[in-house]
Amino acid sequence: MKEQFKVIEIDNEIMTLEVNHSGGCHSCEANSGCGTGILANYFNHYSIFNKPYQSGVSVGDFVTLEIPLSELFLRAFMLYIAPILALFLGGAIGMVLFPQQEFWHILFSGAGFIVALFGCRWFVK
Repeated sequence: MKEQFKVIEIDNEIMTLEVNHSGGCHSCEANSGCGTGILANYFNHYSIFNKPYQSGVSVGDFVTLEIPLSELFLRAFMLYIAPILALFLGGAIGMVLFPQQEFWHILFSGAGFIVALFGCRWFVK
């Protein structure tokens, strides 16, 4: 998958890149009802990142970066599958520790889901 980024700063051989928001989820008409579009709004502040400087690039230029399919699959897994698995795992742990108390099953499920979301956020940073 290829994406265009705008160079917004060059400092000490590091380029700061920003996602060109004219493409992808931000221009799609279905982004308000699509799960990917909704997640893009929450993770929007991660659209700026640093890359090593490439010769011949100046501030204001657009560069194209390619994301390997395996990396794209890993990120999609982290955003969609990992929190659901953590929810079920948390519930299973709650069932083992407190077999007769449903409150703890729900609490452990919620805790597992929240931990997975924060873990995903930490990993993305």
